[in-house]
Amino acid sequence: MLRATLLSGVAVAAMTAPALGQAPDSCPATLRYADTGVEGLEELRRSFGPFVEVMEEITGLTVEFFPVGNRTAAVTALQFEQIDVVMTGPSEYVAIGNNVEGVQPIVSFARPAYASIFIVAADSPYQSLEDLKGARIAMKDVGSTTGHIIPAYMLVEAGVDIDRDVQILNLGGTLFEALVNGDVQATATGVRDWPGFVERHGEGWRILVESPQMPDDLILAGPHVDPDCVAFLKAVTMEHGERLIDATLAPEGRERYRGAALVDVDDSTYDVVRKAYAALGLSVED
Repeated sequence: MLRATLLSGVAVAAMTAPALGQAPDSCPATLRYADTGVEGLEELRRSFGPFVEVMEEITGLTVEFFPVGNRTAAVTALQFEQIDVVMTGPSEYVAIGNNVEGVQPIVSFARPAYASIFIVAADSPYQSLEDLKGARIAMKDVGSTTGHIIPAYMLVEAGVDIDRDVQILNLGGTLFEALVNGDVQATATGVRDWPGFVERHGEGWRILVESPQMPDDLILAGPHVDPDCVAFLKAVTMEHGERLIDATLAPEGRERYRGAALVDVDDSTYDVVRKAYAALGLSVED
């Protein structure tokens, strides 16, 4: 009943072109696809319609959208075998893997300039993260990899007690306004936000510190998907990676994937996220 409710109204794109790959019999005829960062069916269709069309062509499978919207819903859907594959971010991957035993990474989206930064006023006295003791710091929504988890971990690694030494405000989309208005002394975000921030607010700002490159977004399969099918999906997506990236970029608002490439998933690169969860005392249980 839950599956019927969630899938009501889901449009399945018709496949008219011949498949470029021959899926093994172990693959489901209809592959149910979700994304943890997209709310609602219409937005999922808008953001990934072109991507799914290419996936259908190169796999010979029908791909069906299944909206989940967040990692908790994704965990439940995977546990009840309501979805087969899901695109997700680094933090969500760690949380999903902790709650669903046997998830199978397929491919990751290696993109340039995927890191966290702290922004301060150009004339501020802050020269290091340690100097931020006593400051108010704006961050993105709780759970954002580059806008919350990693910046908070960077503070901890710098010897800053994030409960006593600083006041972190998770402001989502209003974090830049808080900095510009002087409500906070620093803001943490992804490095890709920097050019747009300078364009809107001028040159009176600087990057205090930038993190190393973050682990990638990725596509994973549920534990119920046959390993032979997972191997096929990996091979065909890697083979046609450029087409899939172009399709990902087609809808408006997907610029963060410009310059990305589809590569093998290296699970060890996500250890920094696991360490961050542990250091921050955050739960990965749903």
